[in-house]
This record gives sequence, structure tokens and C-alpha cells, in this order.
Amino acid sequence: MDKERMAALEEIESHGAENGWVALMTEDDREFFAYFRSVFNRYNISPSKATRLEYDFVTRVAESEFYLQKAKA
Repeated sequence: MDKERMAALEEIESHGAENGWVALMTEDDREFFAYFRSVFNRYNISPSKATRLEYDFVTRVAESEFYLQKAKA
């Protein structure tokens, strides 16, 4: 993961933690979130404009590919 992506994720995480929205993300959570966003980009889908079908598709692809990579490592 490049430094720019990591900085963006850390900014989101710190903002959420300051406002009590979320618990701190683990390293695995950060990696998955970055991969999830990359799948949206790969299929040229905007998360904010995605239909339920598109969002479900990206979620399933990201989960299957991400955890398959983890299992092979």
C-alpha cells in the first residue's frame, strides 16, 4: 500500500476515533479497506453512486480475492 493511501486511511480512522464513531482499525482492517477501494476503482464504480447490486458485487469480489490472497500467503 502506498504512503498516500495509508495517510488517507489514517486520517479517516483518526477522525472517526475522535468523534467516537468507530474503534481503531487493525492492520488487517486497513489492508482490506484499501483493497476494497481498489476493487471499486478497478471496475470504475463510484462508491457514493453505486447501486445495491454494484456495491454487493464489489463486496463479494473484494472479500473473495483479499482472503484468498491471505490464505495463499
